[in-house]
Amino acid sequence: MKRIALIIVVTVFGIISSNAQITKVDQEVFGMDCAPCAYGLERGLKKMDGIEKVQVSLNEGKAYLDLTANNNLSLKQIQEEVKVNGFSAKNAEIVIKGNFVEQDGTYAIQTGKETFKIAEATSTNLRSRLKPGIVKVKGIVQDEEDGELTTKWEIELTEIL
Repeated sequence: MKRIALIIVVTVFGIISSNAQITKVDQEVFGMDCAPCAYGLERGLKKMDGIEKVQVSLNEGKAYLDLTANNNLSLKQIQEEVKVNGFSAKNAEIVIKGNFVEQDGTYAIQTGKETFKIAEATSTNLRSRLKPGIVKVKGIVQDEEDGELTTKWEIELTEIL
């Protein structure tokens, strides 16, 4: 009986994890001041498994990333790649599909690798529309110091998709 319960838990977690992922990232990048800089960053990001499309805009100071279906990338990995290329990753506007959970009055969305705590600044209207289970949302993830990147973020939701 315990074995059957364990199989069910592993199966359900596997389904949730495979459906939970980041699908789009518009990453602010600080420190790009020339076309070769932007080109180098774009090349570095394109080498990452799970990236479908990359466009780096020197004028806007942003990297626009579309991720492949069923990718296994984390925001931390993307921001680390920005850092490896000599820049600082700032705020990011992201689209994530993950498991919405409530624990001790704290609301969060979990992907396979990361947890995104819903920021207090998120409107009450958006908060009230979230229900436990898989959700797809768009929001702003605030800048973290490059040396302090973790797998836990705070996200201000801007839209439920």
